[in-house]
Amino acid sequence: MVGEKVDFDAAVNAAKGADSEASKRERSTIDFPYVSLEGAMEVARAIYERCAFGSCDQDELAAQMGQTLSGAFRMKTGAAKTFALVDKDGRSAFRLSEIGKRAVASETEHSAKVDAFLSVPLYQQIYEKFRGHNLPPAKALEREMETMGVPRKQTDRARQAFERSAQYAGFFDSGKDRLVRPRMEGAQTQATGELRDIPQSTPTVEERSRKGRGGGGYEPPDIDPIIRGLIDRLPPSGAAWSKAKRKLWLQILENSFDLVYEEDLDEKSKNLV
Repeated sequence: MVGEKVDFDAAVNAAKGADSEASKRERSTIDFPYVSLEGAMEVARAIYERCAFGSCDQDELAAQMGQTLSGAFRMKTGAAKTFALVDKDGRSAFRLSEIGKRAVASETEHSAKVDAFLSVPLYQQIYEKFRGHNLPPAKALEREMETMGVPRKQTDRARQAFERSAQYAGFFDSGKDRLVRPRMEGAQTQATGELRDIPQSTPTVEERSRKGRGGGGYEPPDIDPIIRGLIDRLPPSGAAWSKAKRKLWLQILENSFDLVYEEDLDEKSKNLV
Protein backbone atom coordinates (compact mmCIF):
# COMPACT_ATOMS: atom_id res chain seq x y z
CA MET A 1 0.00 0.00 0.00
CA VAL A 2 1.40 3.42 -0.94
CA GLY A 3 2.74 5.30 2.06
CA GLU A 4 3.07 2.13 4.15
CA LYS A 5 5.98 2.20 6.61
CA VAL A 6 7.63 -1.05 7.43
CA ASP A 7 10.15 -2.30 9.93
CA PHE A 8 12.82 -3.21 7.38
CA ASP A 9 14.77 -5.74 9.45
CA ALA A 10 11.61 -7.56 10.50
CA ALA A 11 10.46 -7.69 6.86
CA VAL A 12 13.73 -9.25 5.72
CA ASN A 13 13.68 -11.83 8.49
CA ALA A 14 10.07 -12.72 7.62
CA ALA A 15 10.94 -13.06 3.93
CA LYS A 16 13.87 -15.34 4.71
CA GLY A 17 11.61 -17.68 6.64
CA ALA A 18 8.64 -17.67 4.28
CA ASP A 19 9.36 -20.87 2.37
CA SER A 20 7.97 -23.32 4.93
CA GLU A 21 7.13 -23.82 8.58
CA ALA A 22 10.39 -25.70 8.98
CA SER A 23 12.47 -22.83 7.58
CA LYS A 24 10.71 -20.44 9.93
CA ARG A 25 11.91 -22.49 12.88
CA GLU A 26 15.41 -22.91 11.45
CA ARG A 27 17.24 -19.61 11.92
CA SER A 28 20.23 -18.53 9.87
CA THR A 29 23.37 -17.88 11.88
CA ILE A 30 25.17 -16.10 9.06
CA ASP A 31 24.11 -13.16 6.91
CA PHE A 32 23.57 -13.74 3.19
CA PRO A 33 21.29 -12.38 0.43
CA TYR A 34 18.65 -14.11 -1.67
CA VAL A 35 19.17 -11.56 -4.47
CA SER A 36 22.40 -11.38 -6.46
CA LEU A 37 24.84 -8.47 -6.42
CA GLU A 38 23.50 -7.33 -9.79
CA GLY A 39 20.02 -6.95 -8.31
CA ALA A 40 21.42 -5.11 -5.31
CA MET A 41 23.25 -2.70 -7.63
CA GLU A 42 19.88 -1.71 -9.10
CA VAL A 43 18.95 -0.36 -5.68
CA ALA A 44 22.18 1.64 -5.37
CA ARG A 45 21.77 3.19 -8.82
CA ALA A 46 18.11 4.01 -8.16
CA ILE A 47 19.02 5.82 -4.91
CA TYR A 48 21.71 7.78 -6.73
CA GLU A 49 19.42 8.73 -9.61
CA ARG A 50 16.64 9.78 -7.25
CA CYS A 51 18.43 11.29 -4.24
CA ALA A 52 22.18 11.34 -5.08
CA PHE A 53 24.00 10.97 -1.74
CA GLY A 54 21.02 12.07 0.33
CA SER A 55 18.38 10.11 2.21
CA CYS A 56 15.87 8.28 0.01
CA ASP A 57 12.55 7.19 1.51
CA GLN A 58 11.44 3.69 0.54
CA ASP A 59 8.31 5.11 -1.16
CA GLU A 60 10.48 7.22 -3.49
CA LEU A 61 12.93 4.38 -4.05
CA ALA A 62 10.20 1.93 -4.99
CA ALA A 63 8.75 4.46 -7.46
CA GLN A 64 12.20 5.04 -8.99
CA MET A 65 12.62 1.29 -9.45
CA GLY A 66 9.14 0.91 -10.93
CA GLN A 67 8.07 -1.34 -8.05
CA THR A 68 5.68 -1.31 -5.10
CA LEU A 69 6.46 -1.96 -1.44
CA SER A 70 6.28 -5.68 -2.12
CA GLY A 71 8.26 -8.65 -0.92
CA ALA A 72 10.41 -8.51 -4.07
CA PHE A 73 11.27 -4.86 -3.38
CA ARG A 74 12.22 -5.66 0.22
CA MET A 75 14.34 -8.58 -0.92
CA LYS A 76 16.34 -6.26 -3.19
CA THR A 77 16.79 -3.53 -0.58
CA GLY A 78 17.72 -6.17 1.98
CA ALA A 79 20.34 -7.55 -0.41
CA ALA A 80 21.73 -4.06 -1.03
CA LYS A 81 22.16 -3.68 2.73
CA THR A 82 23.81 -7.09 3.05
CA PHE A 83 26.24 -6.19 0.24
CA ALA A 84 27.05 -2.97 2.18
CA LEU A 85 25.89 -0.82 -0.75
CA VAL A 86 23.30 1.06 1.32
CA ASP A 87 22.72 2.01 4.93
CA LYS A 88 19.43 2.40 6.77
CA ASP A 89 18.52 6.03 7.44
CA GLY A 90 15.84 6.07 10.08
CA ARG A 91 12.97 3.61 10.01
CA SER A 92 12.05 3.61 6.34
CA ALA A 93 14.74 5.39 4.31
CA PHE A 94 18.09 4.48 2.78
CA ARG A 95 21.24 6.25 1.69
CA LEU A 96 24.33 5.09 -0.19
CA SER A 97 27.19 3.72 1.90
CA GLU A 98 30.81 4.50 1.07
CA ILE A 99 30.97 1.34 -1.06
CA GLY A 100 27.69 2.33 -2.69
CA LYS A 101 29.02 5.77 -3.61
CA ARG A 102 32.00 4.14 -5.30
CA ALA A 103 29.75 1.60 -7.02
CA VAL A 104 27.79 4.30 -8.87
CA ALA A 105 30.96 5.98 -10.19
CA SER A 106 32.30 4.37 -13.37
CA GLU A 107 35.97 4.74 -12.32
CA THR A 108 35.51 2.87 -9.04
CA GLU A 109 32.59 0.57 -9.88
CA HIS A 110 34.76 -2.50 -10.50
CA SER A 111 36.63 -2.38 -7.18
CA ALA A 112 33.40 -1.49 -5.34
CA LYS A 113 31.76 -4.67 -6.67
CA VAL A 114 34.65 -6.70 -5.27
CA ASP A 115 34.29 -5.02 -1.88
CA ALA A 116 30.51 -5.50 -1.94
CA PHE A 117 30.89 -9.22 -2.71
CA LEU A 118 33.36 -9.74 0.14
CA SER A 119 31.17 -7.70 2.52
CA VAL A 120 28.71 -10.62 2.66
CA PRO A 121 29.80 -12.78 5.64
CA LEU A 122 28.89 -16.05 3.86
CA TYR A 123 30.79 -15.11 0.70
CA GLN A 124 33.82 -13.95 2.68
CA GLN A 125 33.97 -17.30 4.51
CA ILE A 126 33.67 -19.29 1.28
CA TYR A 127 36.36 -17.17 -0.38
CA GLU A 128 38.78 -17.65 2.53
CA LYS A 129 38.11 -21.38 2.85
CA PHE A 130 38.58 -22.20 -0.84
CA ARG A 131 41.16 -19.55 -1.69
CA GLY A 132 43.65 -21.15 -4.07
CA HIS A 133 41.51 -24.29 -4.45
CA ASN A 134 38.66 -25.40 -6.67
CA LEU A 135 35.12 -24.90 -5.41
CA PRO A 136 33.24 -28.12 -4.62
CA PRO A 137 30.32 -29.28 -6.80
CA ALA A 138 26.94 -27.62 -6.27
CA LYS A 139 25.52 -30.03 -3.68
CA ALA A 140 28.77 -30.18 -1.74
CA LEU A 141 28.96 -26.38 -1.76
CA GLU A 142 25.43 -26.25 -0.36
CA ARG A 143 26.49 -28.57 2.47
CA GLU A 144 29.43 -26.25 3.17
CA MET A 145 27.00 -23.33 3.33
CA GLU A 146 24.90 -25.27 5.81
CA THR A 147 27.89 -25.82 8.08
CA MET A 148 28.57 -22.07 7.89
CA GLY A 149 25.08 -21.24 9.16
CA VAL A 150 22.68 -21.26 6.18
CA PRO A 151 19.40 -23.08 6.95
CA ARG A 152 19.20 -26.39 5.09
CA LYS A 153 16.01 -25.40 3.27
CA GLN A 154 17.70 -22.26 1.91
CA THR A 155 21.05 -23.59 0.70
CA ASP A 156 19.95 -23.96 -2.93
CA ARG A 157 18.79 -20.34 -3.18
CA ALA A 158 21.83 -19.13 -1.27
CA ARG A 159 24.17 -20.99 -3.65
CA GLN A 160 22.47 -19.62 -6.76
CA ALA A 161 22.68 -16.03 -5.49
CA PHE A 162 26.32 -16.64 -4.56
CA GLU A 163 27.22 -17.94 -8.03
CA ARG A 164 25.46 -15.09 -9.84
CA SER A 165 27.12 -12.55 -7.56
CA ALA A 166 30.58 -14.06 -8.03
CA GLN A 167 30.12 -13.94 -11.80
CA TYR A 168 28.94 -10.31 -11.70
CA ALA A 169 31.80 -9.19 -9.44
CA GLY A 170 34.42 -10.88 -11.66
CA PHE A 171 35.46 -13.67 -9.28
CA PHE A 172 34.73 -16.31 -11.95
CA ASP A 173 36.80 -14.65 -14.67
CA SER A 174 39.33 -17.50 -14.41
CA GLY A 175 36.62 -20.16 -14.50
CA LYS A 176 33.50 -21.04 -12.54
CA ASP A 177 35.26 -23.78 -10.57
CA ARG A 178 37.25 -21.37 -8.40
CA LEU A 179 37.07 -17.92 -6.83
CA VAL A 180 39.87 -15.62 -7.99
CA ARG A 181 39.99 -11.98 -6.93
CA PRO A 182 39.77 -9.70 -9.99
CA ARG A 183 42.96 -7.77 -10.73
CA MET A 184 42.82 -3.98 -10.58
CA GLU A 185 46.38 -2.74 -10.17
CA GLY A 186 46.88 0.33 -7.99
CA ALA A 187 43.32 0.53 -6.65
CA GLN A 188 42.78 -0.08 -2.95
CA THR A 189 39.64 -1.85 -1.82
CA GLN A 190 37.78 -0.80 1.29
CA ALA A 191 36.98 -4.32 2.49
CA THR A 192 40.56 -5.67 2.55
CA GLY A 193 42.90 -2.68 2.21
CA GLU A 194 44.93 -4.63 -0.36
CA LEU A 195 46.43 -2.88 -3.36
CA ARG A 196 45.15 -4.28 -6.60
CA ASP A 197 45.21 -3.40 -10.20
CA ILE A 198 43.84 -0.58 -12.39
CA PRO A 199 42.66 -1.82 -15.82
CA GLN A 200 45.28 -1.36 -18.52
CA SER A 201 42.92 0.91 -20.45
CA THR A 202 43.12 3.58 -17.71
CA PRO A 203 45.41 6.42 -18.95
CA THR A 204 48.44 7.34 -16.86
CA VAL A 205 49.08 10.86 -15.55
CA GLU A 206 51.67 11.39 -18.28
CA GLU A 207 49.19 10.29 -20.94
CA ARG A 208 46.57 12.66 -19.61
CA SER A 209 49.14 15.48 -19.55
CA ARG A 210 50.14 14.80 -23.16
CA LYS A 211 46.50 14.80 -24.11
CA GLY A 212 46.07 18.18 -22.43
CA ARG A 213 49.08 19.67 -24.24
CA GLY A 214 47.64 18.42 -27.50
CA GLY A 215 44.39 20.28 -26.94
CA GLY A 216 42.36 17.25 -25.87
CA GLY A 217 41.50 18.71 -22.47
CA TYR A 218 43.64 18.21 -19.35
CA GLU A 219 42.05 16.32 -16.47
CA PRO A 220 43.71 16.89 -13.06
CA PRO A 221 45.29 13.60 -11.92
CA ASP A 222 44.11 13.97 -8.32
CA ILE A 223 40.43 14.68 -9.03
CA ASP A 224 38.09 12.66 -6.80
CA PRO A 225 36.54 9.62 -8.59
CA ILE A 226 33.01 10.70 -7.63
CA ILE A 227 33.43 14.12 -9.27
CA ARG A 228 35.26 12.60 -12.25
CA GLY A 229 32.33 10.22 -12.71
CA LEU A 230 29.93 13.16 -12.88
CA ILE A 231 32.13 14.94 -15.42
CA ASP A 232 32.24 11.77 -17.53
CA ARG A 233 28.45 11.78 -17.59
CA LEU A 234 28.29 15.20 -19.27
CA PRO A 235 26.76 14.93 -22.74
CA PRO A 236 28.96 15.96 -25.70
CA SER A 237 28.92 19.56 -26.90
CA GLY A 238 25.89 20.35 -29.03
CA ALA A 239 23.84 17.45 -27.66
CA ALA A 240 20.30 17.97 -26.35
CA TRP A 241 20.22 18.34 -22.56
CA SER A 242 17.09 19.52 -20.80
CA LYS A 243 17.22 22.30 -18.20
CA ALA A 244 15.76 19.94 -15.59
CA LYS A 245 18.59 17.44 -16.11
CA ARG A 246 21.18 20.24 -16.07
CA LYS A 247 19.79 21.45 -12.75
CA LEU A 248 19.86 17.92 -11.31
CA TRP A 249 23.46 17.42 -12.46
CA LEU A 250 24.55 20.68 -10.84
CA GLN A 251 22.75 19.78 -7.63
CA ILE A 252 24.48 16.39 -7.47
CA LEU A 253 27.83 18.08 -8.19
CA GLU A 254 27.26 20.53 -5.34
CA ASN A 255 26.44 17.67 -2.97
CA SER A 256 29.62 15.90 -4.11
CA PHE A 257 31.67 19.00 -3.27
CA ASP A 258 30.24 18.92 0.26
CA LEU A 259 31.30 15.29 0.55
CA VAL A 260 34.78 15.58 -0.98
CA TYR A 261 36.04 18.98 0.24
CA GLU A 262 36.37 20.45 3.72
CA GLU A 263 34.83 23.85 4.35
CA ASP A 264 37.27 26.78 4.47
CA LEU A 265 37.95 27.60 8.13
CA ASP A 266 37.64 31.39 7.61
CA GLU A 267 34.34 30.94 5.77
CA LYS A 268 33.11 28.57 8.48
CA SER A 269 33.95 31.16 11.15
CA LYS A 270 31.97 33.81 9.28
CA ASN A 271 28.93 31.54 9.13
CA LEU A 272 29.06 31.05 12.88
CA VAL A 273 28.97 34.82 13.54
